[in-house]
Amino acid sequence: MTDTMRILVHAPRPEVIAGLIAERHPDAELTLCDSFAGLIEAAVADPHVAYTERFERKPYPREALLAQPSLRFVHASGAGINHLAPWDPDKVHVCNAGGVQDEGMAQFAIGRLIAINCHFFRYNDQQKQQVWEPHDVFHSTGGVLTVVGLGKIGRACARVAHALGMTVYGVRARPEPCGGVEEVVPPERMNEVLAKSDYVIVVTPLTDATHGLIGADAIAAMKPGIIIHNMARGHVITEEPLITALKSGHVRAASLDVFEEEPLPEGHPLWEMENVYVTPHIGGMITADDYDRLSTQVFLDNLDRFARGEPLVNITDPVRGY
Repeated sequence: MTDTMRILVHAPRPEVIAGLIAERHPDAELTLCDSFAGLIEAAVADPHVAYTERFERKPYPREALLAQPSLRFVHASGAGINHLAPWDPDKVHVCNAGGVQDEGMAQFAIGRLIAINCHFFRYNDQQKQQVWEPHDVFHSTGGVLTVVGLGKIGRACARVAHALGMTVYGVRARPEPCGGVEEVVPPERMNEVLAKSDYVIVVTPLTDATHGLIGADAIAAMKPGIIIHNMARGHVITEEPLITALKSGHVRAASLDVFEEEPLPEGHPLWEMENVYVTPHIGGMITADDYDRLSTQVFLDNLDRFARGEPLVNITDPVRGY
């Protein structure tokens, strides 16, 4: 670009991001915004580029941002971009921070499965009650895992699970061989691999095609005693049949980081179920400082490409959702 680059930073700590940007692009004009409500006013600065983060528990004000005719490049600080869809890819590129969370989320997911198998949560409760009672341990090595969604995070999960001695299957819209994965199947064949799996990790983007992907039919097809870990989006799994399967024991346990409604409402049955382990949509998050630094690094590398007129990386598709 020959004109001064105008960059909108929309984040809970925009001054941190702005400082990192200024180190590499000191001549850029920066507009900072730290709230959803403030985005409407901030966006009228006619930005060429926007660094964005979804940090409030309310609908993202995408229209205020994407309606700006000057906008050419939007960076989403996480992997998910469904809150920005739809957009016109001929007018604006939306890129994500794919790669920043891969290892952390993989360790989080496999760690949760191991913790359930080894009764870590139960023993922690027993310690508080000063109860001395051993329980049989399930060994993760030799188990069968299906990863639903083999993007960067899903492949990282598969790699860790394979190293642990698991047999791994993958579900992906466009199946292709993947290292450490026994077989990759399309969603139409998902129930085949769920029927022989001890564990399932759900990490697919939320799209029209994946909304309710794991519903009553898929849950009924699962191998009895399966453990589910969902760190995708809540609406990928239909909660009502999941709760029924958890009560019957058909699903042995569920580690849930995302929900159909967030925060999980007070009095929701998932809060009280002994075989459900709830986390508040934090799947594998690192410290705020480290996350800001790593996500901004991905953004800055793309910003350099944008300034030079070169193709961007991590461009997402509004139809596919990733």
